[in-house]
Amino acid sequence: MPKSFIFFKKYGTKRATNWHEFVLSRAIRGNLWHYSLMKMMELPEYAIVVRNLERGMHPYRSFLPLFEQSPAAQRIESPATQLGPLLESARVCVKPRDGYCYVDVKIPAIILSEDYYHAANPLDLYLDLVHELTHLRQLAEGQNLWEHSIPYVDRPTEIEGYAVAVEEGMRLGMDEDEVIRHLSNPWLSNAEVARLRENIDRFLGARS
Repeated sequence: MPKSFIFFKKYGTKRATNWHEFVLSRAIRGNLWHYSLMKMMELPEYAIVVRNLERGMHPYRSFLPLFEQSPAAQRIESPATQLGPLLESARVCVKPRDGYCYVDVKIPAIILSEDYYHAANPLDLYLDLVHELTHLRQLAEGQNLWEHSIPYVDRPTEIEGYAVAVEEGMRLGMDEDEVIRHLSNPWLSNAEVARLRENIDRFLGARS
């Protein structure tokens, strides 16, 4: 396996699970070599994810013990759902699976890929957990997280999840290139990423 692929597999923003996914992500996202130059930010304590948990179900607070101190926590909280009870009930399940993380609405819990948990860029992992906690709040309020009749980048639940993460990422020092990198995924085209970015701006503008 080429050393360059090992680097991206271990330290890239969204871990490629195999060579074909790596090639696909490079074709969709553009020049992947840019990612190796991404600055490593010094994160505040509340944004540092605990990375030594075993497989299985854990309280959300086990991953982010100081999350209440994060400005993103105030964005996630709503009049219908207070932060304290949300964090008390939130669970994350580390599983040996491909991919990144998502909410299993039947449990409900955040499902986190074991490989991604250990290999992800620290800021990406933190922002993904912020995003997924937003989904748990939405789910508790009766929102449909899997509304397949609406394109992924236009779903209100996804726009809010990404908006909370992007706002927090930029507050921590992400520039626009890094925001686009964070939003990019193998299943999204460049045009879809651009539309998602515009939707995020509209959402944040409406809430400011």
